[in-house]
Amino acid sequence: MKKVILCWLSLFLVVGLAVSVYGQTSSEPPLQYDDSVQRQASPAAGAIFGDLLIVRPFGIVFTALGVVGTVAALPFSIPTGTVGAVAQKLVAGPFSFTFNRPLGVFSPDLDVPWN
Repeated sequence: MKKVILCWLSLFLVVGLAVSVYGQTSSEPPLQYDDSVQRQASPAAGAIFGDLLIVRPFGIVFTALGVVGTVAALPFSIPTGTVGAVAQKLVAGPFSFTFNRPLGVFSPDLDVPWN
């Protein structure tokens, strides 16, 4: 049980460090969620529960896979200077989709990095 907890804590540490390092080196301003969409129509309870119990856990898994993919792509992205773009697509996008989006909101009209 300790190994499982240690693995999860290590995973969250690596993801957190990867996202925070990317945020500090990016020249782009951080993208913010426009909450006027949230004020217009509140999501249904089923959408909120589905998001919480199904979609968010998958988002965490895809964020972790993105970290692994980003590390695996480093030998190819460093020489070409595309580390930031790779990290944005594989780590920051899924991280933002999972943690910066309101529960139950899946609108493709939102100005967020997962589009």
